[in-house]
Amino acid sequence: MRKLANPKIYLLQFVLSMILFINTNSQTVSLAHKSRTTSDKFSQSSSTNAVDSTDTEVTIAALPFVLYSEIFGWAAGGFVGIQGLSQRNMSLFMGGLASTNGTKYGFIQFREFYLPFYPRLYIAPDILGGYFGVLNVYKDNPFLPVNPNKPRAGSNNSDENDYMKVSGYDQWYELKFRFLLPIGHGKDQVYFNPVLEDGILKSGEMGGTDWNPFVSGRTFIDIKPFYRKRVAFATNGIDFSLTRENTDYYVNPTRGSFQKFSFRRDFGWFDTFAPWSVIETDLTWYFPLHEYWGDKNSLPKVLAVNFWTVNTLTWNDYDVVGKDPTGKEIRMYHRPPPYTGAYLGGRYRLRAFYEGRFNDRAAIYYGAEYRQIIDWNPFDYWALTRKLNVHWLEFAFFAELGRVAPEWNVSTLHTDMKWSAGGGIRIFMNNLILRLDYAQSVEGSFVQMYVNHAF
Repeated sequence: MRKLANPKIYLLQFVLSMILFINTNSQTVSLAHKSRTTSDKFSQSSSTNAVDSTDTEVTIAALPFVLYSEIFGWAAGGFVGIQGLSQRNMSLFMGGLASTNGTKYGFIQFREFYLPFYPRLYIAPDILGGYFGVLNVYKDNPFLPVNPNKPRAGSNNSDENDYMKVSGYDQWYELKFRFLLPIGHGKDQVYFNPVLEDGILKSGEMGGTDWNPFVSGRTFIDIKPFYRKRVAFATNGIDFSLTRENTDYYVNPTRGSFQKFSFRRDFGWFDTFAPWSVIETDLTWYFPLHEYWGDKNSLPKVLAVNFWTVNTLTWNDYDVVGKDPTGKEIRMYHRPPPYTGAYLGGRYRLRAFYEGRFNDRAAIYYGAEYRQIIDWNPFDYWALTRKLNVHWLEFAFFAELGRVAPEWNVSTLHTDMKWSAGGGIRIFMNNLILRLDYAQSVEGSFVQMYVNHAF
C-alpha cells in the first residue's frame, strides 16, 4: 500500500498555488474592456439567428502553480485561458509544467469554435505533448516470457506493483469536427448566450428542459481523427460519436443529462502498434437537489451520476508476425495500448488509482458526485483578488465503482469490483473549472489536480 503525505499538505499546496496566482496578478489582463452595464446588455441579447460578433470582451487569465502528484513528483508550471477570442463563446486554453522527475509537458485546447461561414460545424483541436521522466505502465513486458501462473499486468486481479517503468516522449493530437443537428435547442439556436451572474447560470440554457432530443439539448455528430504515441506504444485512427448535451450549461451542469455513443477504430496506418476497434457508452445525469428541496433561489446543490462502459471488439484477433526458436507462433493481437480503450484509474474514473492502473478487453464504471457551491469566496474580499474572476468555490464528495474484465459479461463485470471514494474542491474562473481531488481505495490514497469535472 502506498504511503502518501497527509491530505492537509495537499490542500496547503493548492492554497499556496492560488496565493502564487494572486501575487502574479499582473499577468491577468483584459482586452477591449467594457463596462459592466455594456457587458450585461450584450450577454442578455438574443442569440437566435444572430451573427456571432467579434465585438466582445476578450479576457486573458494566467495561473502559475505548484503541485505534487505520485506521477510527476513536485511540479511547477503555468496555465493561460483566453475567453472571447474571435468569437464570443470561443475559449482557448494553454499550459505546461516541469517536474522533479524530469517530466516536461504542454498542451493547447480550443472550445466552441465554429466556422463563420457554416456555424453548425464546430472545430475543436487538442494538442498535448512532452516527455515523461518516469511513468508506470501496467502492461506485461513484451520481451519477457508470459508467466501463466500470475494475472496479466493491469488486469482486475493484478498486483499494484506489477508494472514497467518507462521514460520517453508522449505525443497526442486530436482534431474534433462537430456537426450540430437541427433538433432540440440546436434547431433555431446555433449561437448560445448563457447569462451568468457570479458564475451561476441565470438564463440562456443550452438544454435540460425536456428528455426529448427533438425538444431539448444539443445533439452532435462527432468525427475525431487522433494520433498518440507514448514511448513505444503508438496508435492512430478515427473516433465516430453521437453526442447529446442536454444540460443547462455544459461547463458546469446543474440539471439535465449527457449521452455519448462512440465507435473508435485504429486502421493500422503509419506507426500504429496494432489495428483495433472499440465501442463505448457514456451516460450522465444531473439532479438539481436545491430545486427538489424547495429552494430554487439557493446556490446549486447537484448530484451527478455517471455510467460508462467499453468493449474491445478485436481483442482476440491477431496477426502472425513470425515464430520463436521453438517454432511457436508470435502473435500481434489487435488490442489498444493500455492508455486507451478499456482502462480505469486516473483523472476521470477510479481517481484513487494510478493512471491506467487497470486495463483489459472490457470495463464498466459507476460514479456519483455531490457538488455544492458554497456561500464564501475569499477572492471577493480585496479589490486585487476580485480582478481574478474567481466566481465561486465548490465542495464535492464522490464514490466510484469499476471493473475491467477479459470479456464483456454483466456477471463478470459486477464481481470483485474496485472502489474509490473521496472529496475535493472546485474553483470556477473564466469559464473553466479547476479541480483538486483526494481519493482513497484499498491500494492507498491519491491526489488528482486537473481541469473540468470528472463527469
